[in-house]
Amino acid sequence: MNIAHALERHAYINENKTAVIFKEKEYTYQQVNQKVDQFAHVLLSHGVKKGDRVAIWLPNGMEFIYSFYGILKIGALAVPINYLFKEAESQYILNHSGAKVLFTTKEKMPLLNGNASKMGVLENILITDSDHRVEKPFTALTSLLESTAGNLPALDLSPDHGACILYTSGTTGNPKGVELSHYNLNTNAEFYADSIGLTQHHYGAIVTPLSHLLVLMAGLILIFMKGGKFYLFEKFSTTGVAEKINQERINFFIGVPAMYYMFLNMPEVPEYDLSSLEICITSGGHMPLEVRRNFESRYKTTTLQAYGQTESSPVITVDMLNRKRKFDSVGYPLPHLEVGIVNDDNHLLPANQPGEIVVRGHCVMKGYWNNPEQTEKTVVDGWLHTGDIGKIDEDGYLYLLDRKKDLIIVGGYNVYPVEVENLLYTHPAVLEAAVIGEHDERLGEVPKAFIVVKKGMTLTEEEIKRFCLEKLAKYKQIQKVEFIDEIPKTPTGKLMKRKLKSLM
Repeated sequence: MNIAHALERHAYINENKTAVIFKEKEYTYQQVNQKVDQFAHVLLSHGVKKGDRVAIWLPNGMEFIYSFYGILKIGALAVPINYLFKEAESQYILNHSGAKVLFTTKEKMPLLNGNASKMGVLENILITDSDHRVEKPFTALTSLLESTAGNLPALDLSPDHGACILYTSGTTGNPKGVELSHYNLNTNAEFYADSIGLTQHHYGAIVTPLSHLLVLMAGLILIFMKGGKFYLFEKFSTTGVAEKINQERINFFIGVPAMYYMFLNMPEVPEYDLSSLEICITSGGHMPLEVRRNFESRYKTTTLQAYGQTESSPVITVDMLNRKRKFDSVGYPLPHLEVGIVNDDNHLLPANQPGEIVVRGHCVMKGYWNNPEQTEKTVVDGWLHTGDIGKIDEDGYLYLLDRKKDLIIVGGYNVYPVEVENLLYTHPAVLEAAVIGEHDERLGEVPKAFIVVKKGMTLTEEEIKRFCLEKLAKYKQIQKVEFIDEIPKTPTGKLMKRKLKSLM
């Protein structure tokens, strides 16, 4: 088994069919596969072997696709890094994953220059957008591609062989690397596509970063599996995406709830008509019912709510086209998955009783990379403990009642308060800090900090925001600051964030 087999298959049977459109240029399945082979040859020439890790720190573009499938073809593991990450965030991932090679751009060279010795076993940094000579430790990829040629069939791997490692911010400190196998991703994509009725005739829009598993699996892998095509956007722009959907008659869209909210706030003019859309997937947070209903009414389309997490490859449940939709639920479990609700004693609960959502079956991750202790805590007797609170009704539909205790979801991106809090504590004027999510109509939530200032010192909201600006990705930035005399705690010293929420 190899996820790249689907690309090779369509390069053979649909060689001249368009696979991707990027920056108004069309790329056929054959062209994509040939370029992927070149990237794979480059990796082999740099000593990358089956089981090695290769990092991708790239924005949305063809080079991300070529590198991702090139890595998979030779049996290495892809390690996508959010392109918005700064030096410390990316450095940790490169170190922890043990990446041997990194694909990135000229823009990231200043962050990497002089720090190669801090990047673990990283041996080569391939710059994808440079035609000129660059100094070590960098290598211009273009010059290497010119000397590669020849078909390179994807290795036939064990289904359990690792395909990628995706890092999720940790609630107790450093991010955790979720290792997903070819079986995880391939099977999850198959059942997901069948559940939402996706076929080779669908034309998708990919607007969120390919480094995010939702669009990596439910967009790129899914569409290539079915032999469809997609328009790849560099980034999301409400009117820019809407105009392109209208012009191209795109009929499949994947987005987070905030995007649908922004679509609804566009002027009702012909160039923003989205009525070509047949399937609209929403994930990364539960979309408000009124937003779903208004979107469907205005654009005469169908929205489908999906639920899952990185550890579940990622989809657990989805609104299925062959079943009755229950708008207040997050859908029905994919085939060959068992979804249950357990109490604090890990006992399964009956219908309509709230508890922790657990799942077992094809979607459960291989484990956390180099973290067996956390893996054992999260996957118990084959059941993945999501940390989310929900209930299942008598018909088997899942309802999400609460997210992980501390998780903040900003426009579909996960922000864990401890990461931001750890940074705030490095400021010389901060005595105590706690970060929680505050409701935001457009993004769902935004980070808000409660700060206790050290005696004899002063601090302003703008100073805190500037302090975070250079050290955190944009979506993690503190949006609001409230200065208080003391952060409420339990007798054992644990922060009582529920009390902080009551102050808002």
